[in-house]
Amino acid sequence: MLDINTAFFLWAMEALTLAALLAAVWLYDRTQGHYGHWALGFAAHGFGVVLIGLRGDIPDILSIEIANTIVLSSFLFWISGVLALSGRTIPGWAGLPMLIWIAGMLLPPIREEIAYRIALYNVAAACGYLMLASIAFRFDVAERRFRRVLAGIWTLEALIGLVVAAVTIVAMPESIQAAPLAAISAATSIFCFIAMIMTGAKIAMDRSEQRLQHLIRTDPLTGALNRRGMVEGFGMMTGRKANADRILALALFDLDHFKTINDTHGHQAGDAVLVAFAGLCRTLVPSGGVFGRTGGEEFMALVEVRDIREAALVAETIRQAFAAARIETDRGQVSATVSIGIATATAATGDLDRLMSNSDRALYKAKAGGRNRSAVLVGDKVLTIPVEGPEALDEQADRQVAVLKRLVAEAAPQADLSML
Repeated sequence: MLDINTAFFLWAMEALTLAALLAAVWLYDRTQGHYGHWALGFAAHGFGVVLIGLRGDIPDILSIEIANTIVLSSFLFWISGVLALSGRTIPGWAGLPMLIWIAGMLLPPIREEIAYRIALYNVAAACGYLMLASIAFRFDVAERRFRRVLAGIWTLEALIGLVVAAVTIVAMPESIQAAPLAAISAATSIFCFIAMIMTGAKIAMDRSEQRLQHLIRTDPLTGALNRRGMVEGFGMMTGRKANADRILALALFDLDHFKTINDTHGHQAGDAVLVAFAGLCRTLVPSGGVFGRTGGEEFMALVEVRDIREAALVAETIRQAFAAARIETDRGQVSATVSIGIATATAATGDLDRLMSNSDRALYKAKAGGRNRSAVLVGDKVLTIPVEGPEALDEQADRQVAVLKRLVAEAAPQADLSML
């Protein structure tokens, strides 16, 4: 049977090996910060356990006070790593398990009695596991089924730790080897460790699959959907269970004189304009719509509308907001405009290729009419929405222009048009 020190070193080697693997994954992709946090957590755990195993060969302050502090500091990194999955930062209370140990060791009766130290460590660790379980329940760190599994594992670990602490206080063992429930606690820890690693691996694979699917469907520069993403978005919009007479509007956007922007200010400034326009559209495209980049300086939006006037209203809001924007680039501020072509169809009869062809026809008219304007295909005719003046699609134009101006005034401050 293994002696306690050999068991400590084997456990430490497992933790340090896992830390190295997680660190390698993080170094390969620095955007996956949770792997870095977990690597630090397992490295701290493994290093602390090594110090504990060296008790008798190194000063007690290293193998007891400092070693257990390092081991319990792993909860700080584990908690921050789990929270990173949902985009949250490290909370101040994440270091509570370590602080419980430090506070207890300041009391001479606890510091000088091994039974009290064993109980204190188990209470501190139980606190850490309960915090991890709470995070799994409260935050969207993974699919619900995996969150429940993790919460269950960590809750079991916490309950066993509290039971061991209570029994240790009653039995008052004189050594770690003589501690009650040591075998049961070790076996449970190993089982929970393996279950946690397997669950974590499944979560990591699912997240990698989601990231891959996201990359397949989005434009890397602007973050907008690409053509594949737009095709899928159109399929989802037409497949929604609702009235067949729903109207879908497709707007094609073409940034005016974009080559001139690149030639005059440089390609980085051109990229900043593209990013700014995409950010503006994501702010102003109505909820439920989809927005993407179809190539170069061309973009597309699909929205559900009540009638053609609402489609024109959305397009004009975007056009006017973009024309009023001043985009920060490495060459100073740049302004740009966009021409827009709009076509509509019912959800029941809508065909993406036909809609795009009709919108392109309207876009051609907008560009031929002087650019920085919107044009709408109505029946067989393309009507250009006046940039200024009382003319419009019908007799409601003056009221519509007033609404457009009010919407632009409200929308423009919301758009983040700076190059970060």
